[in-house]
Amino acid sequence: MPAMEQEPAIAVRLVTTVGETTRRVDVAIAGEESVAVEDGVVTAFPTARLWPVVRELLPLLPHVQADPAGRLLPEPREPGPDFVEQCRAFVAVTTVVDESVTVRSWLATDDELWSVTPQPDGSTVVRPAAEGAVADLLVWDVTAALEALLHRFDRKAS
Repeated sequence: MPAMEQEPAIAVRLVTTVGETTRRVDVAIAGEESVAVEDGVVTAFPTARLWPVVRELLPLLPHVQADPAGRLLPEPREPGPDFVEQCRAFVAVTTVVDESVTVRSWLATDDELWSVTPQPDGSTVVRPAAEGAVADLLVWDVTAALEALLHRFDRKAS
């Protein structure tokens, strides 16, 4: 059975907002072939090209589209008083494998990327993020999901 006829092993949902425009793209990763679905349009691509495909779907800001590089985190600080007015884009990436869900989100100004992390008490922490953080964490989360699948397969095989 071809990979896309099976249920996807890993699902990724990308949501971006720039101005008044919000995009929602679902990505199904299954083996060597994956698909992106936006507004009913299905686009197949090799799984090895996951980051280049996702990068093209992100807001056109260099610090949001930066390639993964494992850069050091900037020094923690609070956003300035006019932070809300400076925000140009919102990005959320959700990765799902089995019943495990990971959600990452960021806000972007013209020249900075900020991670947005909900806390158990209901508050939210907004901190500066390194250029390439979207790519780094997408790769990290998908790799972790693949490892979880391999672990599950190994348990079934033994």
